[in-house]
Amino acid sequence: MAATIYYDKDADLAALKGKTVAILGYGSQGHAHAQNLRDSGVRVIVSERPDSPNYALAVSHGFEPLPIEEATKKADIVTILLPDEIQGDIYRNQIHDRLSPGNILLCSHGFNVHFGQIEPPEGVDLLLVAPKGPGHLVRSEFVGSGGVPCLIATSDGAQEETFKIGLAYAKAIGGTRAGVIRTTFAEETET
Repeated sequence: MAATIYYDKDADLAALKGKTVAILGYGSQGHAHAQNLRDSGVRVIVSERPDSPNYALAVSHGFEPLPIEEATKKADIVTILLPDEIQGDIYRNQIHDRLSPGNILLCSHGFNVHFGQIEPPEGVDLLLVAPKGPGHLVRSEFVGSGGVPCLIATSDGAQEETFKIGLAYAKAIGGTRAGVIRTTFAEETET
């Protein structure tokens, strides 16, 4: 069966209008997502540890990093771009109880969702937008009017609006310029 590939014409940035996206982690993917989203007109807040070099980098890029708990509470879309090995603990201790029904929990790798380390509360959909390249490439391609191909997936039972928001997010980081393929959390993790 041929995969459907989504491009710019298939995604509408209006799906992100009035929404706040929190980028948790300003590392390889985080810096690229945050800057590309902001350059696309999306309201973005960033969370990073104050004692980290990435905190200073976020500040130098014009962001005012917040603690994870505060960023999560202020956001409609919470994007977890922390290292896989710490996501589960941070999710359970600092994110889960601060999510509200209607929020979307987004990641760029399905590992922790697939292996049950991240399970959203009722009323919170899961979304995967996974660029198939490192963050510096996601940023440089975007700045050069290109993009890095992405994979997209939603959790079982997610609203159709969540998929539209995912396509808009992929467009805002440049992914629909190159093509976005729908998949599942399991397929993305295992491949």
